[in-house]
Amino acid sequence: MRPLYVSATGQDSGKTTLICGLYQLLRKQHLDAGYFKPVGQRYVRYKDQNVDKDAALFLDAFNLPDDPHTVSPIAIEHDFTTKFILNPDVSSLEAEILKCGRILSEAHPALIIEGTGHAGVGSCFGLSNARVAQLLGANVIIITTGGIGRPIDEIALSLSLFRAHNVNVAGVIFNRVIPEKLDKIRSIAGKGLELLGTKLLGAIPFEPIMSYCTMQQIAREFKYKAICGENDLSRRIDHTVVGAMEAENLLQYLQPNTLVITPGDRVDNILLAMALSRHGNEEGRSISGLILTGGLRPQSPTIFFPLCKSGIPVLLSDDDTFTVSAKMKEFVPKICAQDSDKIKTIPELVSKYVDLDQFDNLTTHS
Repeated sequence: MRPLYVSATGQDSGKTTLICGLYQLLRKQHLDAGYFKPVGQRYVRYKDQNVDKDAALFLDAFNLPDDPHTVSPIAIEHDFTTKFILNPDVSSLEAEILKCGRILSEAHPALIIEGTGHAGVGSCFGLSNARVAQLLGANVIIITTGGIGRPIDEIALSLSLFRAHNVNVAGVIFNRVIPEKLDKIRSIAGKGLELLGTKLLGAIPFEPIMSYCTMQQIAREFKYKAICGENDLSRRIDHTVVGAMEAENLLQYLQPNTLVITPGDRVDNILLAMALSRHGNEEGRSISGLILTGGLRPQSPTIFFPLCKSGIPVLLSDDDTFTVSAKMKEFVPKICAQDSDKIKTIPELVSKYVDLDQFDNLTTHS
């Protein structure tokens, strides 16, 4: 069976989400699917090895039996690009990718490969997505987000590089589409892709459950210290509000599962969060957690101790309130192994909004 390579037009387009859905659907068909992330740009330490973050997710979430290094052989570490440019020999890297790809292909009849960004990402060290797909003899699909014009322009750029490497791009999937625009995307974007010589394989609407994050993810992403509620960091965040105003004004902005970002010396806002936690939701308002800014924490034991006993997860940041809120605005939560509800939802979305017959042909014929 020929490997399937999932690329994108940019970062955070939804490659991991799509692959997570495809992987589960193939497994439901009793097909032994494998996962491969040849080149990873954001790595973590996993079983004493540097492994791409997405690879670590798959290894944990699906209890993969494969060796972590085989699943994620090249993790781009600090100064990796500089060292390559000064000594531009890609042969050993390519050999490692081919070796790991061969091991995984022999172990799993259907192999799904996750790229990193658009077709050209990795060119600076000789391993663009297009080159890696060529090495592995994979069919490619491209996932994108947005409206019509910009995505099609970006797809055209990726197509040109894949085609220059004689790689077959089977089609495109639009992700996080505004539900009211699904029909327009299917019609107009579909015709636009045909003009580029490719086709639309699916359009997945925005699903609110896929966009939430947890206090644990925030703490890990920004390295904030948990000073209270360490055992309840799995709380879901659906809304975020900056508590720079007085508590009586802040109250009207609180919704279910709200994260409050507030200076650590705003005792009134901290007391409000404690009151909601103690007496239950008021008109649907609830607190997921607090981020205290400015490196400030309540100094009075009469505030700090009850806050810790309230169970509210509280993170401490040395950054000012504006910086913390700006980071949150730009933050795109990645799926983690603990997101069981998201992982369960993904295959339902993929099976409903993607032409899976096309994938059967791609993964079962060379």
